[in-house]
Amino acid sequence: MKKNFLSMMIVGLLCTSAFPFKFGMEFQAGDLMLFGANFRFSEFFELKPQIGFEFGETRDEVDLAVNGNFYLSDLGQLQQYVGPGVNFAFSDNSRFAINGNYGLRYDINEAISVFGQIGLGMVFSPDFIIRTYSTGVGLTFYMLNR
Repeated sequence: MKKNFLSMMIVGLLCTSAFPFKFGMEFQAGDLMLFGANFRFSEFFELKPQIGFEFGETRDEVDLAVNGNFYLSDLGQLQQYVGPGVNFAFSDNSRFAINGNYGLRYDINEAISVFGQIGLGMVFSPDFIIRTYSTGVGLTFYMLNR
């Protein structure tokens, strides 16, 4: 039963001719400054691997983040999404975190999109911490398929 469900999910994601695959470069500012890719596999799912750097007097850090967003019903011109994510931070005190977020995306045109998101995160190492919030706003530049 699990194999059938997984197979149907994969076929559903890969065989969506009505919504072609979109690839974009993304920049996000908020509690983390990130840049990376945006893989929009279907009308309902996107995967966002991102990297960020923070250099300062008190801390030098490299962040790797991966988010998977599932799109809900549209609010007029706004697209709303929810999704889980993982974050690896490498510094003097390296840490691993999981998060959940809710966001809104607005497509300015076929090539440019803006978004904003809020979420909760839990850090598991070195100490367990529940962060009260995470925020971000950003811009996505899609590569056009012509």
